Amino acid sequence: MPAKTRRTTKAKKAKKAKTPAVKKATKKAVAKTSPAKKTVKKHKQGKPKSAKTAKKPTAKKTAKKTAAKTSRATKTVKRQRLGKTEKAIKKRVTKSPTETTAWKISPENSQSVVEIDIWKKGDLKIEFLTVYRSGWIIVDQLPDLSGYNPDEGINIFEEFEFEDHQLHDASDESSVFPNELPEVERERLLALSEEELADEGWTLESVTRFSGPLLVEQV
Repeated sequence: MPAKTRRTTKAKKAKKAKTPAVKKATKKAVAKTSPAKKTVKKHKQGKPKSAKTAKKPTAKKTAKKTAAKTSRATKTVKRQRLGKTEKAIKKRVTKSPTETTAWKISPENSQSVVEIDIWKKGDLKIEFLTVYRSGWIIVDQLPDLSGYNPDEGINIFEEFEFEDHQLHDASDESSVFPNELPEVERERLLALSEEELADEGWTLESVTRFSGPLLVEQV
């Protein structure tokens, strides 16, 4: 009888020794599965949040950018419209003032314009004459030509105030010397330039005369 009792105790001990190993294995398996579940949950929880947070700001930023672009576009359009209206107003203002009238005076006949350069030195006087085919002056006021003598003509620089004039096509040149000057001295003086004549003490006075009937036109 005592031998039987020993076998039972050994079997019980073997059973008791084997069971802890199974429990430890199950615990390890549970431990292995639980981190995997946690990581899956973390991935599931992390993905939607990252996607939501990434999408919302981009949509807001694009909306703000488009709003800023449209506002800038509207501002530029308004500025362009204002600029056009200002230009139109300026153009209207420049056209509105009263137009100033001017008058053009010219000889009717050809070769009726004479330019005279008068050189003087003491009692001596030399005249250089240049005849032009035509010429004209522009004056601001209608001149009074009631006392004009066509045969004598008129000195335009003395009788009129003008800023614009033209002489066309010099056709003839001549000179008038005093009788007391010999021919040799005349030729010498003709060869001198204006600067050389001024250096020798001659002074210049220029006269431009219109002669014959005059044509007066409004321009």
